Amino acid sequence: MADAAVSAVTAVPAGSPALSGSPRLTPGGLRAALERHRLVNLTGPLGSGKSWLVSRLRSARVLDLSRPDGVAAVPEALAETTGQPLVIDGVDGPAALSALSSLSGLSGLSSRSAGVRPMGGTGGTDARPLLLVSRLSLLAHPDWTLSGAMVLGIPSWPDERIRHLTVHAQLADPRARDLVVRLAGGNPLIAGAACRALHAGASPDAPGAVADQVTREIVERLSREEPVDRLQPALERLATMWSGDRELLKADRELFDALGRLSLVTRTELGLTILEPFRSVIEQAHRWRQPAAHKGSWARALAHRRKQLAGESGVTRHSRLAEGAMALSGDDTIRETLFPASPSTGLIQTAAPGDADAIGGLMHQWARQGGMDTRRTDRLVDQWLRDDPAGFRLARDADGRAVGVMGLVRVADRTVHSVEPLLQQHTDQLLDRQRAESLVLGAAFCPDRGLHARLLRDLLHHVMANSLLLTVSTPNPHYQKLLSRLRFQQHGTTNDDVYRCGRKPEIYSQDFGRDAIADWVGRLFHASDRQASRPPTGREVGRALAHIGDADRLAQSPLLIRPRTATVPDLRDWLRDGVRTLADSDIPEDAEAGWILLHYYLGRPQTHQQLACRLHMSRATYFRRLRHGLDVLGRRLAAE
Repeated sequence: MADAAVSAVTAVPAGSPALSGSPRLTPGGLRAALERHRLVNLTGPLGSGKSWLVSRLRSARVLDLSRPDGVAAVPEALAETTGQPLVIDGVDGPAALSALSSLSGLSGLSSRSAGVRPMGGTGGTDARPLLLVSRLSLLAHPDWTLSGAMVLGIPSWPDERIRHLTVHAQLADPRARDLVVRLAGGNPLIAGAACRALHAGASPDAPGAVADQVTREIVERLSREEPVDRLQPALERLATMWSGDRELLKADRELFDALGRLSLVTRTELGLTILEPFRSVIEQAHRWRQPAAHKGSWARALAHRRKQLAGESGVTRHSRLAEGAMALSGDDTIRETLFPASPSTGLIQTAAPGDADAIGGLMHQWARQGGMDTRRTDRLVDQWLRDDPAGFRLARDADGRAVGVMGLVRVADRTVHSVEPLLQQHTDQLLDRQRAESLVLGAAFCPDRGLHARLLRDLLHHVMANSLLLTVSTPNPHYQKLLSRLRFQQHGTTNDDVYRCGRKPEIYSQDFGRDAIADWVGRLFHASDRQASRPPTGREVGRALAHIGDADRLAQSPLLIRPRTATVPDLRDWLRDGVRTLADSDIPEDAEAGWILLHYYLGRPQTHQQLACRLHMSRATYFRRLRHGLDVLGRRLAAE
């Protein structure tokens, strides 16, 4: 389990871009960095495994400023005459930074071989190497910006290592292990806290209850940065709103600035945002603990964004506001695909001529994963590269390696050979709109959930900012569901199975011209409004009960638009509780209906005829009771 904490650490010298192929560091590699640089800053989010890594440095003295005696021991440690590294952990918050104020004058010491002596007379080039461990880069602090520190970033754990942790934590239930992986988003602190919550009795069917205990541990760790008691209500509102300015958060300047100083919070064009996966965990806990307050914050944020959209004329700003509105969608497919509980460390770039091999390799992976004919796909990719070599966009990880790809074709005379196989009989209909500004998306692939989401959102920003018509041709059922939920116009399938995978691509399009963006956003949310205002039907309840054990099918239920059943776990819990409550009713007709629903949908598999015989009911009476039960549940959900 411990090895996972050092699976990857990317070394990037201060002031330098991410280097392609940068070495991965183990404790031994970290010591090598200290031999080359006198001042090193190891950074990473709360609970990412920094302390474990530095505790494995042999012969190094480690001071933890979060301990009561940590700050007082700093002067003595700095006065020691030894060449062994000094590690100062917990350099987070005003008190810790103040204790190290005398060190911030160490300028120009990123390389020990440079022969530069420290400013302030703290020693020569052979002075003791220092490793400062913090959640945020010290270069962001005004006293440390010119310190010459070499900054090392520790990345998140891959899902496989989080799952390995659940095995060591002796979680036997596969549902519990899956929940830990989903909540953790690659963070070992969240994973460990979730395991503890499950061992303490929280149910894997109640992710909000597990997230609540995880949030308590997160808040306790944050207290070394700021007094969190007064910040927690605003932190919960911010998590629910995805991003927020002072007006939206109803925060005074002092509270807003205090929130912005937390290491989990970053600044975006739309205001403050909590980093993933912490935002997702805090929001789930808030919804579980205070459902009415959560609903109120969500509704306020949605109204605020829609008001901003209505008054914004700039297309670029409009695209950011649309993103903020989409993040508030109650649709699981949109949120899990475009706004997953996973961090995204890396860059999205337009492909260069030298990226052809990387593109080919990633597209080959895309084809294999989708069950497509790889030779057919390779030929299509070769054609795309010849027609529009700059049409591909790449997702690069923190090391600069290409780990994701998006295949785009800009519509022009020279690209007709690439476009027609993707659109076939729909080509003329879609592209003959007296508009030359068109893009066709043929592929999107990235195994990293966070970077995959950024890749897709980057595409939306690009087409909005350039007022393009976007057409998508995809054989992937998940993307088809996403595009449907995004209210793109559907045009049907192609004549041929383009990728030889047994599925014909479906064609979707959306005009993102200046005037069309507002119409699209309005259509996206008005559709939700209409569904939310319409009472759920008994037929919809019956379909949801029929698929209660299938999360993918349940995710398509229109009942998810209801505030009470906004997620698949919430809907599943509500259906089970509703059926059992109905079966316990004092009204005989309701109780009979509940008994039928309980045994047909939640019991062992059996036919309607078998169940009617057990109840000694005629077929007509049986189905009348069945419909009555479903209708009662629909009315109760509408009332809630």
